Amino acid sequence: MQRVRLSTIVIASLLLCWQSVSARTLTIGSISKSPSEEIAAFFPLAEYLARQLAGSGIDKGKVVVVNSIPEMVEQLKTGQIDIYMDSPFPSLAVSRLTDSKIILRRWKGGKAEYRSLIIVRTDSPIRTLADLRGKIIAFEDDYSTSGYFLPKSALLRAGLKVRPCEETVGAAPADEVSCIFSRVQSNAKTWVIRGKVHAAAMGAHNLEGLLPKEQEQIRIMHETVTVPRQVVSVRQGLDEALTQRIRETLIAMEHSEEGRAVLVKFENTTRFDELPGGPEQALAPVRDLLKDSDIEISRR
Repeated sequence: MQRVRLSTIVIASLLLCWQSVSARTLTIGSISKSPSEEIAAFFPLAEYLARQLAGSGIDKGKVVVVNSIPEMVEQLKTGQIDIYMDSPFPSLAVSRLTDSKIILRRWKGGKAEYRSLIIVRTDSPIRTLADLRGKIIAFEDDYSTSGYFLPKSALLRAGLKVRPCEETVGAAPADEVSCIFSRVQSNAKTWVIRGKVHAAAMGAHNLEGLLPKEQEQIRIMHETVTVPRQVVSVRQGLDEALTQRIRETLIAMEHSEEGRAVLVKFENTTRFDELPGGPEQALAPVRDLLKDSDIEISRR
């Protein structure tokens, strides 16, 4: 009897050890210059996924925020990040460098798609992209699709030469478009209104947040193509069965009370769904822009 009891204890201990070894953390990654805010936004989703995927060997959810595309590339390559959520341009750039797989679309802020606007002051003589030659434009950040990649691609496709962005406003050579990063989206439109820069890029979705007085002082000079709002990627080498469970769990969130509550906390996300026509078709316009521009991704 004593021997049987001892054997039972040994087996139970071995099972516990095996479970602790086999259980693992699922890590969601993001790129941001405000890590504390980003972690607060992503953490409810990380916890939710961990709970839902407990049967797949996940015992904990974690959020990792990095500062740049190269850092994200490194984290995905070394397996430190499993899931990466971002807008299309940085997601495709990272996929190109790591073979990460784009699996879903995220409706961030209730938007399935979005585009970028280039704005000027209402009284500005700038009417076309060519008129920006010799002028200064404000971009948001070097990893922003609507605040950088889309508008810069539009300038390059129009045959304009864009100088590397500076941290301070300087003189603009007559044959080039100079640029500066505003870092905070709201800074860009303020700089245009105050005459600090000649033009600025912003997401069309941000136009709704402007005060009526601000809207009266700006004019939309150019609109870019429309692209998916955000996409979900998984790292190369992530277990296929787990990847499929992640897909199913994210898609099902909008159909449960708990899932909807987490989505609202997650920057008012409406849902996760399949990319229309699949990733290749849905992201083709973004790939074309990357191919036809001189934006050097790997250095950021």
